[in-house]
Amino acid sequence: MIDLELTRLDSLLNYFSKKSLVTELNQNLRIKAPGDIIYLFSLCDSVSNLTNGLFDISIAPLVKAWGFYEGKKRVPDSCEIEKLKPLVDFRKIKIEKDSIIIEKGMQVDLAGIAQGYAADRVGMILRQRSVRSAIIDIGGEILCIGESPRGGPWRVGIKNPRGKGIIETVELKDSAVSTSGDYEKFFVIDNKRYCHIIDPGTGYPARNFASVTIFAKSAGFADALATAVSIMEREQAIKFLDSLKIHAIIYYYDRKDQKLHRLEVK
Repeated sequence: MIDLELTRLDSLLNYFSKKSLVTELNQNLRIKAPGDIIYLFSLCDSVSNLTNGLFDISIAPLVKAWGFYEGKKRVPDSCEIEKLKPLVDFRKIKIEKDSIIIEKGMQVDLAGIAQGYAADRVGMILRQRSVRSAIIDIGGEILCIGESPRGGPWRVGIKNPRGKGIIETVELKDSAVSTSGDYEKFFVIDNKRYCHIIDPGTGYPARNFASVTIFAKSAGFADALATAVSIMEREQAIKFLDSLKIHAIIYYYDRKDQKLHRLEVK
């Protein structure tokens, strides 16, 4: 049941599959979608509005321009970025009953939420089967049900964004956690680090945080929010998280003292 659901979601949401529903949308600009995918696109729209567009599933043209899809290191010139920016606008994605519509030239990629959403779907299946204790890990997006079999909370490690291993361990019970970081996919040219998290507003990679870990009830929501907060300035992130009462652990690298610093918001 779980394997079937994960296979189904991959067949619908995989940006790189020639036969996925997302690929069909990117090619034909209009698709009919099942109810749970309509819900997912609606969730994306809600998070995009909540974050003033910092989370945007229409980011694909800019991600491609920076070479992350092909695994190539390239820094596009400012003219190319400015030409692509109008194609990145979540407000141009329309949901009409069972249909999703985008404009010519747009490309959607749900990589910033798909794995977290998959964890939520697996959690739903397990709860329907009266499972009271489980930990679900889909590509690092984690959802915990109940307590650990040992008793007490589940313990989950946060990766060291500037080294090997775990930088700290957090405790979870009936909740989700997601981490986005500039260490996951990046390249360095002329001593500048360029990561795969692209700011839809500027067209350039995020540079403010090494990693952002978000705690929430929904893994999909945590996944999307971690991406958006990664793009924010430090004070902006603190105010944003405070306003929503979201618990987050942020690591940032100070280029002046060349040290990693920890920031926690509750």
